[in-house]
Amino acid sequence: MKLAIAGCGRIASVHYEAIEQLIQDKNYNVSISALIDISEINAKHFQQKHQIDSKIFTDFEDALNQVEFDSVLICAPHDFHETLAIRSFENGKHVLLEKPMAHDLNSALKILKHSKSSGKVFMIAENSQYWPEVNCVHDLLQEKAIGEIITVRASFRQNTSSDIFDSYNLLPGDQLDKAWRFDKKSSGGGITLDGGAHWIRPMRIWCGNVSKTMAKFGYPHPAMEGESLSQAILEFDQNVTGIFEGILTEVTNFSPETPFRVTGTSGELVIGVGGFGVTLFNQEFPEGKKVLEDHGYISSFRHQFDDFYQCVKTPGRQPVASAEFSLGEMKTAFAMERSDREGRWIEIE
Repeated sequence: MKLAIAGCGRIASVHYEAIEQLIQDKNYNVSISALIDISEINAKHFQQKHQIDSKIFTDFEDALNQVEFDSVLICAPHDFHETLAIRSFENGKHVLLEKPMAHDLNSALKILKHSKSSGKVFMIAENSQYWPEVNCVHDLLQEKAIGEIITVRASFRQNTSSDIFDSYNLLPGDQLDKAWRFDKKSSGGGITLDGGAHWIRPMRIWCGNVSKTMAKFGYPHPAMEGESLSQAILEFDQNVTGIFEGILTEVTNFSPETPFRVTGTSGELVIGVGGFGVTLFNQEFPEGKKVLEDHGYISSFRHQFDDFYQCVKTPGRQPVASAEFSLGEMKTAFAMERSDREGRWIEIE
């Protein structure tokens, strides 16, 4: 696989570190043909950090015209997704596209249309689909380890001063005057559409699609135009009610958080603090039994790229979850925004 990386921020580094692991552990044949970023500073920082011997471009068209690659990893701001993805499909490239698919649904539908006509592999990089703890909970729910699901809770909390992805910060010397994730036009929304997708996807894996929602937004982070506090009640197709909460602040020190709790008729499943490990509580284990040791959120990136690589290398193979499936997180986020704006329950088609 000859891979171009479009967007050289912190999340691209997480992807690349996963790729390096697969090259080392599984002998995967992956080479980086191009690093593309509108900020040459970002691209050079990425290149030096990972010691990558490839050309740097600040224009995607130049990369298409000057170097050879068959696949693209797109980690750019959300409002760049449509142009980058469509141009990739038009030039016969396989695409691994960071979530959300786009900054709005119309743009996402255009991307899907071009992906289908291209015949190339198209995968949304929603790594929660590959989070070992999330999949362990899914398997235990299928086995009725806690009986029938009654309710599910998902919660994430972070601050920008200690954000391990540097995803709301700028590199020293960068000429941009504002981190793009603070800009609603670039991101398409706030934390619900962005990081919230990683918490909504697991609930959809366990409980089915979200059918309606009632939400309330807040704005505790002064620099963020979209919501930085998101709280919602979600109703799922499987007649399950869930609670979602996300918050982003500048410097708040948060208490340890269990990101997911699933309550059933005979027990509970809890993903541990920081997203590590799964503990089962039921009649047999009232004090709790750890049924999965610590893998963690970051480990999901390795499994995710493994699926993409195998799809590219194996004609006819499809990703674990289709690109269309990721529209569920987008529709939920936009329905939550509308619910906050109109002060009522919103049904999701």
